[in-house]
Order: sequence, then structure tokens, then C-alpha cells
Amino acid sequence: MNTEVVELLVIIGVPLASALVLVLLRGRSVRVAGWIAGLAAAISLAAVLALLPALRREDALALGIQWIPTANVQLSIRLDWLSFPFLLTVTVVTLLAVVYAWGYHYPDDRTPSPELAEGPIFYALLLLFAVGMMGSTLADGMFLFYVFWELMLLASCAMVAVWGGGERRGEVALKYFIFTHVGSLMVLVGLLVLYDAIGSDSLAVLRAGLTLDPGLMTFVVLMFIIGFCVKMAIFPLHLWLPDTHAVAPMPVTVMLAAAMLSMGTYGILRFPFSIFSLEQMAPFDSWMMIAGIVSEIYGAFMVMAERDVKRIVAYSSVSQMGYILFGLGTLDHDGISGAILHVVFHAIIKALLFMDVGLVMRATGRRDIKALGGLGRAMPVAATCAGVGALALAGTPAFCIFDSEWMIFSGGFHTTGLVLPVLALFGSLLTVVYALWLMGSIFFGERPDGLVLKPLPRAMIAPTVLLAVLALVTGLFPASFFDWSDRALGLILGGNW
Repeated sequence: MNTEVVELLVIIGVPLASALVLVLLRGRSVRVAGWIAGLAAAISLAAVLALLPALRREDALALGIQWIPTANVQLSIRLDWLSFPFLLTVTVVTLLAVVYAWGYHYPDDRTPSPELAEGPIFYALLLLFAVGMMGSTLADGMFLFYVFWELMLLASCAMVAVWGGGERRGEVALKYFIFTHVGSLMVLVGLLVLYDAIGSDSLAVLRAGLTLDPGLMTFVVLMFIIGFCVKMAIFPLHLWLPDTHAVAPMPVTVMLAAAMLSMGTYGILRFPFSIFSLEQMAPFDSWMMIAGIVSEIYGAFMVMAERDVKRIVAYSSVSQMGYILFGLGTLDHDGISGAILHVVFHAIIKALLFMDVGLVMRATGRRDIKALGGLGRAMPVAATCAGVGALALAGTPAFCIFDSEWMIFSGGFHTTGLVLPVLALFGSLLTVVYALWLMGSIFFGERPDGLVLKPLPRAMIAPTVLLAVLALVTGLFPASFFDWSDRALGLILGGNW
């Protein structure tokens, strides 16, 4: 077993083993549990980065064992250029969410929050949530992919149900489970049809070529697109998202918004886009673009109609996922490349905004935007980070999302007609409006009477500041990300553009 294979196993194995250790530490120190989870997340991220040179050398980074030989089912994992940007996003977000949780669970930096009497279990589930997403990107078999896909849902749902805020957390967790599980079942139907067609669960066999009856192919593509769009929270399949994001503990909200939503995009790229040709996908292009535009505009209007700051940022995810689906629907090099980039950059900005909102909520004890205002001078670090997040979300040059939006809109204008790309641009104008409105409502104007600020834990501030720096650095130096997306597109759609 060579070094690269060991590193491949470390990505999933270390957080999985750490989660089991944390279960055994039930009832012990929350701080120790946090350090264990943070170390596991850091090791996993280091292993991902360590494999980048091997990816550049085009080494085969795969490992598989026979599990059910008579059914041609293997337990196989593989890292390639398509999975790498998504895997890197998940590991980075996981580490930052764990660090943020250190402060989130200690209101005064000394005494853990009473709601976290079972802190080690919380961190164990957080790691299992991450393992579900990592495994989904690494799985090289349909069976293993679906196992990790369901682990992602079960772990996150448990955290919402147990540690969510408010009396409705059980109801919200059930709604989240039902909606996303229905989407998962649609994906399962598509996987089973493919398994029946090739007699194996291997993705390598699927990549080698597949012939399906046109009617059956249409059915499979629809199952995948709709099922994965549930995970992306595309309108009108988004109904689980606002309540779940609003109720979930903030570290879980960060993971949901910045990492889990990207899994829907990965699923669309890994299955229908990797299996079927551009010509076969062409009947779905306009519908994907239209659905993306509707989600983009609907999400933007809902942002401006909400008052709860967590729901405001949550609805912005509905809008931003619309950009990604629009880019995928262009079936164009620039559009799809922009969609992949937007997944990574959206993760940075959405984690930044939710963490910043968490700082405001912790400092003020309020989440109604009408009860906030004038916090700029009192919270200069939070205000600066929010300014970076708002400018980046608005697509301001020098910040990361400008690069991905440029590519998405470029892909749109390469398609037939101007109506759809112009409508997408209108949605981006609404994004500018709500991003600046959110920033101004919280940090400018007069401070409401009786608004007293509490000190903020350093563990919550540090990852927020780091994300603000990343938003600028990745915007100024995006070349590596463009290279990764081009390699991913060459892998799944070939080089003939």
C-alpha cells in the first residue's frame, strides 16, 4: 500500500475513528472533545492537500475491495479532479466549523453552554456529517455513494433535532428529513436503473459507456436532476432549507449552507453529466437554466421579505444555488466551469456570512434585523467581515464570486438567445441590493435603545476573519481554481469544446 493510498484512507478514516472515540467519551469534557474533532478535521484537510501533487501527476488514487462479488458490488474510493474541489471545500469548511464551535459552546470562554451536556456526541455527529460528504465525493461505486449520502442526512438531522434552537426543532428536523430523503430516494431510483443496466455498481464501468432506451434515459436524468436539486434547495424544492438553517446550531448551519448544498451540484456532475453526452443532456438545458433563474430571483426577494437574520442568509443560498444550476444548464465550458467555481466560492462567502451573523447574535442576543443597527463602531471586526461578505456576494471585482459569476454569465451568453442570460443578470442586480441592505441594516444607522453588547469568544472571531481573507485572496489569485475546474470538465465531458 503506497503513501497516496494511505492518505486517501486518512481523509475518511481519521474523522470516522475520532467520531467513535468521541462516542466513548460521552459525558466528558466538551473542550477535550472539541480538540479531538479539530485535530481530526485538520488531519483530513492535510491529507487532501497532500494528494494534490499526485493528482497533478495523474497518478491513480483509488482503492477497492470486493464486498458482494456475486452482485458485482465493491467498496471502492477514488480521488479525481471532479471530486477534488468538492472534497477540499468540505474539509476546509469542516475544520473552520469545528473551530467556530469551540467558541460557540463557551459563552464566557470558560463555562460550556448547558445545552451541550453531551458535547462529545455533538462533535462526533459533526464529524460523521463531514464523513458523509467526504465519502460521497470519494465513492467510486453507487452502493457506497448512497451509504455516505444517507449518512450525511442522518447525522445532520440528529444534530438539528437534539441541539436545534426553539421548541419546533423536532418538527423542523422531521420536515428536513422527509424532504431531503424523498430527494435521496429519487437518486436511489436512478442508481438502481443504472445498476440494472450495467450489472455492476462501479462508476468506472459507467464512465466507460452506457446505452439506454431514450425514454429510460430521460427518466433517469430527471430522477437525478430533481433528486439532487432537493439537496441544492432549488425553488420549489427548497422548503426544508429556511427552517433548518434557522433552527440548527450555528456550526451545523455553516456546514449545511457552505458544504452540504454543494453535494447536489457534485451529484449532477458525477452522474448525468459524467454518464451522458452533451447531446443527450441538451433537452434539459433550458429547463435547468429557467429553474436556476427562478430560484435566483425568488431567493433574492425572500431575503428582503425576511426579518430573522439566519433566515435572511438562508434564503440567499436558495438564490446562489440558482446561479449554479443556471451555469450547469448552459452545457457550455464557461458556464459549467463557473458553476464549479461558484460552489467553492459560495462556500467561503456563505460560511463567512453565517459566522458573522453568529457573532452578531452572540454579542446582542438578537436575531430580528429590525431590532439591530448601528453596530459598526462597536463591532469593527464583524462589520469589516460582513462588508467583505456583502461585497463578494454582490459580485464585486477583486472578490472571489466575481470570477465565478463572470464565467456563469459568459456561458449563458454563449447559448442561443439573450432572454435567459439577461434575466440571470437581473437576479444578480437583486443580489447587490439585498447584500448591501443586509450589511447596512445591521452595522449602519442608529443603534436601538437598550442594545447591550457581550464580549465575543476568540474561537468564533478567528475563522470568520480567515474566511474574509480567503474571499479576497481567492478572488485576486483564482488561477489554481480555474485549473482545477478545467481538469474536472476534461475528465467528465472531454476536451472538445
